[in-house]
Amino acid sequence: MQFSRNWLKEFINLKISTEELCEQLTMLGLEVDSYRHYQSKLTGEDAIIKLDLTPNRGDCFCIMGIARELAALNGKKIKLPKIKTIKSSLKSPLKVYVSDEAPRYVGRYISQLDLKKKTPPLVKERLKISNIKTIDPIVDITNYVLIELGQPLHAFDSNKLQGDLKVRFAKDKEKITLIDESKIELDQDCLVIADEKKSVALAGIMGGLDTAISKETESIYLESAFFKPEVIRGRPRKFALQTEASTRFERGVDFELQTLAVKRASSLIFEVLGGEFSPIQEFKKSSSFPQNEDIHLYVENVNKTLGLDFSKFFISKLLRSLGLIISVSTDKDFITAKIPSWRFDLKVEVDLIEEIARLVGYNKLPQEPLRTKKRNTFDSLNQSVRSCFTSRGYNEVITYSFIEESAASLVEPKIEKLVFVSNPISQNMVVMRPSLLPGLLNTLSYNQNQGIDQVKIFEIGSTFQKTSKNKVKEVELIGGLISGSEGKNNWTGSKRSLDFFDLKGDVEKVLGNSSGYVFKKAELPYLHPGKTAFLFKGKSQIGYIGSLNPKLVDKLDLKHEVNFFEIQIEKISLKGKVKFKNFSRFPLAQRDLSFILEQGISSSEVKSLISSKAGGNLKEVKLFDIYEGKGIPQGKKSLTFSLSWQAADRTLTDKETDDLVKEIVKFLSKKFNAKLRA
Repeated sequence: MQFSRNWLKEFINLKISTEELCEQLTMLGLEVDSYRHYQSKLTGEDAIIKLDLTPNRGDCFCIMGIARELAALNGKKIKLPKIKTIKSSLKSPLKVYVSDEAPRYVGRYISQLDLKKKTPPLVKERLKISNIKTIDPIVDITNYVLIELGQPLHAFDSNKLQGDLKVRFAKDKEKITLIDESKIELDQDCLVIADEKKSVALAGIMGGLDTAISKETESIYLESAFFKPEVIRGRPRKFALQTEASTRFERGVDFELQTLAVKRASSLIFEVLGGEFSPIQEFKKSSSFPQNEDIHLYVENVNKTLGLDFSKFFISKLLRSLGLIISVSTDKDFITAKIPSWRFDLKVEVDLIEEIARLVGYNKLPQEPLRTKKRNTFDSLNQSVRSCFTSRGYNEVITYSFIEESAASLVEPKIEKLVFVSNPISQNMVVMRPSLLPGLLNTLSYNQNQGIDQVKIFEIGSTFQKTSKNKVKEVELIGGLISGSEGKNNWTGSKRSLDFFDLKGDVEKVLGNSSGYVFKKAELPYLHPGKTAFLFKGKSQIGYIGSLNPKLVDKLDLKHEVNFFEIQIEKISLKGKVKFKNFSRFPLAQRDLSFILEQGISSSEVKSLISSKAGGNLKEVKLFDIYEGKGIPQGKKSLTFSLSWQAADRTLTDKETDDLVKEIVKFLSKKFNAKLRA
């Protein structure tokens, strides 16, 4: 969700800076992804604010919803846009038949429109800021109202409709051509709007081409409907048709907003295009409206959860500011909250407690230190490492310490270094494992044969090897392996395979803030010659990481690239790793920098030097592109890094980050003769 601050001011004008506004939004749980100042030719000084909203806050995917939240926090009321009263001079030729899945449908017939006129500049500007393409005055106005109020609208060319409209499920293999000219075949679980002949729109997602607005359009039927989220959810991804409308319908639209949206759109249409209007029609099936049950909120539970001492009347005041209707009884220890139509996310008592915490401010909640139990140092280390890997999606496995000789020889070809069992119980268990790799490969093979596409596993266990003095050396290792696809099919239908850098990133995250760890290029016979590195701590080699040799992958009949690491667990130092600190309430400042350097310069060295010059508020430096080829001089390469800063106590200014960027560029230029790529 991206919008103009000046647009927000029309709903609630807070006498605070843009930085303070962003802080308030973040505190409310409407996380500010970024903002930038903007000089508008129409409204003067402005700012473009981008929010990263959670799926449960569908009510905040609009200017009015954001204003409501700010009003609650600041003890103010919002101003709704002025709507011109329009005299009705026509009778609508259409009726609409609704269903349980679309229990409210509001429409209006409008004729005698002058579509030669253009979209007002202010509407164009604000749509552009919101990343919405301008098309024609009718479509632009409906999109404007969508961003403003959160209610999607659609306009049909009424002369192209054949009879009354009906909201129904599609017939099996029914076809429709949409406005973007894509042709799709529908299933019976797809909700459509149809006239008496065919489908004219994919409900809640996109209109049909056959009834679309054109330069020849003289009259329209303007619709504003409520579709239940569950009948829209999943369909846009199924057809790769994610739209502004579907984004909102999937999350839930206020089922009492439709008439207001039509009135607002009608007012703007009349102002820009003139026309004659029918009365607003409402078709509804009240029995199918969402039923938000009242919630009993116990004062004792609020104070116990938050560690505060609020009165019943203070709690009531906070919740009323959010639009809830509160009933307070003096002889009972709870209050009753009636949930407004736009808050689909409020279901149970704890939801209301969270709302109270948001408005009070999480920073005002009391803090208590965590109490931990002392444990054996080594056991504690093992448990910490386990927790780190499981938190990153790995499953812990336990494999046998006894393996086949052929499996052992994969990682240790020198037979004299293998530890043989004097009385093995089977030929599959004749050697003590010199590495965790054979057991993990067996586990991988088993899982892939069961149809599991993604495997991320690790093991902590002992390995055994003969020394030069013919003694057995036992070493405790942690080994891990990843193979397969990154995850499920995304909305593009494509999958990305897990690779060397995924594993390296996981290992680096587990090592965390511990210093002194360095990866150096290496070669091992069973690993890929170009994707292998030793891990050093200081001057001591403590492990390695790499991709399994492709020849070995084929030999073992494995389906995907295999990436593996092995580290001496006692050499891992997590001192200072576990530090508890408050999450920053302030937005990130981000910059992307591309440098042209000599090919022999390692990206890790560049990354390290960037980190040293990026200041104490640096949150992350990430290499996301390496390029050699057209546009890059011979013997050179381009490295692109993404840098993120975030302060704990304030919003960073553009000047602060720009100064740091200048310092980084200056330093790399001096150190490596690096050039900033345009």
